[in-house]
Amino acid sequence: MCNRIGRRLMQPFAALAVAIPCSVALSATRPADAPRFYDDDPLWEEASTQDGSGVQPGEVSLSWDMVENLLGKPGDPDFDRRAMNVNTVDEVPDGAWFTNRAGARRLTPEEVARAGSDGEGPASGRWTVVSAKSDGITPGFTVRDTRGVVWFIKLDPPGWQGMATGTEIVAARLFWALGYHVPEYHVAKLRIDDFVIDPDAEFTPPDAETRAMEHRDIEWLLEQADRSSDGGYRVSASKALPGRPLGGFRFYGTRPDDPNDVFPHEHRRELRGYGTFAAWLNHVDAKSINTLDTVVSEEGRAYVRHHFLDFGSTLGSAAVFPREYWEGHEYLVEPKEIGKGVLGFGFYRHPWRTTRVYEARSVGRIPDDPNWDPELWKPRIPNPAFLRARLDDKFWAARRVAAITDQMIGAAVATGQFGDPDAEAALSRILIQRRDAIVRRYLPAINPVVNPTLDDDGLTFENAAVEARVAAEPKGYRADWAAFDNTTGETRPIARTRGSGPRLRAPADLPRASGAFVRVAISAVGAPRAEWEEPLLAYFRRSGTEWKLVGLDRLWVEKSHRSAGLPSIPLRPGKPRPTCASRTE
Repeated sequence: MCNRIGRRLMQPFAALAVAIPCSVALSATRPADAPRFYDDDPLWEEASTQDGSGVQPGEVSLSWDMVENLLGKPGDPDFDRRAMNVNTVDEVPDGAWFTNRAGARRLTPEEVARAGSDGEGPASGRWTVVSAKSDGITPGFTVRDTRGVVWFIKLDPPGWQGMATGTEIVAARLFWALGYHVPEYHVAKLRIDDFVIDPDAEFTPPDAETRAMEHRDIEWLLEQADRSSDGGYRVSASKALPGRPLGGFRFYGTRPDDPNDVFPHEHRRELRGYGTFAAWLNHVDAKSINTLDTVVSEEGRAYVRHHFLDFGSTLGSAAVFPREYWEGHEYLVEPKEIGKGVLGFGFYRHPWRTTRVYEARSVGRIPDDPNWDPELWKPRIPNPAFLRARLDDKFWAARRVAAITDQMIGAAVATGQFGDPDAEAALSRILIQRRDAIVRRYLPAINPVVNPTLDDDGLTFENAAVEARVAAEPKGYRADWAAFDNTTGETRPIARTRGSGPRLRAPADLPRASGAFVRVAISAVGAPRAEWEEPLLAYFRRSGTEWKLVGLDRLWVEKSHRSAGLPSIPLRPGKPRPTCASRTE
């Protein structure tokens, strides 16, 4: 078993090391004696099997992160490489990075509102201040409640009560529903008298030496926050994450001392797909400083879990003021746009200047554009994983966004407790509008066949774009059937069948022996989009008297393959599936 896992762990590095066309490289990296599919495929857990207790903390420099991403293109120079961490059916397994929720199981609005929380926020009573933050763009405190639980406290800017605190909580709920590891967030109220200072607490005033914290430091920080008419303060409280903190992760490369971190981050689908989710929630601050790795221990093993946090600069909030008009439309530095402005002698009008926005004291300023195109959305700083997202990654993300219902969105918005019914209704409407734009943009963009199943009578599947009502049903479908050799990868054509709907008959001479494999190339006929003519390759294995789906290949005709004028089917469809997932043999 160890040898098989070792071969798979080495495959991503082999793929990155060969400077030859992608389709040839992917064909060459699979060991000659390795089957395409194993008995336990598809794997649904990316298990962290190696000991991660020795991983050391290391902060990502905010300044350097900005410079290298604004001025360079860190990461793999191949911007069209298929995601490396998907399983054989083109899905992301559960693990230290991601947990399948929306689209994988039926969520309820109540679950989204809880977002995995098992509590009601900080315990009542006085809070002990452990530390305070005077740097960054928002003041904050680390406190310990009467149960001894540690919380990180952030406040709203003066005049914008609910904007930053409510936004952070709503965004965290929705990112949880989409599958990410996020802290537990709650809205809470405090008064200055609720604070007591831990004897060991220290404070570093601006341009001064670190010293013991004093009550006047708390007063000074609270002067920068919004104060209610009753003299209290509204806060967002995020529960300290379990485990030993390590600092954030980069969106490219790997953490060198983490033995489980084997896939370059820019080639992880959940990080590529995070770009589509960030576009939905206008999370323009999606960068390394807003992530956190921790070493956690479960069942006697230590591993690194990867979290996303700090969502105060999301939706219509920029934490200390409303979202700027340009954010979401341009990077922080846009040489082309700057050049247009210079050459236009002040007459050039940036497109974002004409975008309609919704603005309210409770939620800030968020674009309210019925023609919004997620493909044009940009964070403040270019993100290496977002830049390498292919259409199959965005299709994967769109299916999860589509699974977030209007009721789930409404439940998430309600947890923000903005205290402004009109603004809450507007925010829900805009999130629904942006969700629908993502679904319209990406579900029809490639062959949208999903969930194929096979029995002795025939093949059944769904069309994700038709099911979402963003495209018309094609005139029909076509299936090209072939026997598949799981060792050599060779195929033997059997027959072609056609049908008017998503149910196609199986050929009479389909192999029936237990352990046999078939490959079915499924494509649309007379489709509203030419992309639907590109077949989806589905692989089934016979087990006793039933067929099991073991493989899916989307966008398997690589660009390099087409440009080289090679046959339409590559030497080995798809890519080797490297994984550190646990095996059951």
